[in-house]
Amino acid sequence: MSLPHAPAQLSASETEPLPDQAEPELQPRSARSQLQDEPALVAHDYQIPASEQPLAVYVDVDETLLRHYGARQIPIPAVIKQVKALYKQGAALYCWSSLGADYARRCAESCGVAQCFTAFLPKPQLIVDDQQPKAWRRILHVHPSQCSSQTTLLEYREALKKPRSV
Repeated sequence: MSLPHAPAQLSASETEPLPDQAEPELQPRSARSQLQDEPALVAHDYQIPASEQPLAVYVDVDETLLRHYGARQIPIPAVIKQVKALYKQGAALYCWSSLGADYARRCAESCGVAQCFTAFLPKPQLIVDDQQPKAWRRILHVHPSQCSSQTTLLEYREALKKPRSV
């Protein structure tokens, strides 16, 4: 299937690395381990077990962190409480919005939880991945109305371990 806006063939300049982004030379593992001063460029040499990684939590703004009533934006208390609780438990929280990172930051500041977030991001408009998000192994969707139950980080981790249908 071809995309309507995709070029039929890439020119040589489009396939060459940018000058400041030279491609690393691939070497056998034994040769890599001898290079003490170079940072590791190989993925999967060592992986931190999922149970030891901070749980990455992406929190939307509109109708999640804030509810809209006309021109007013009203913080949703259960979500604010959940954000603070997850932050205190060590989650890596990211605030995102389809209106952009600056908007996400301003909204988090207005709710008094900006310090809880690692970063503020725009929502993706294009995802380059070998899997559809619905097929991702370790992902949960929590509706803002479910935040009143105050699920802990441990409970979320346990839920991520359960088999799910795709």
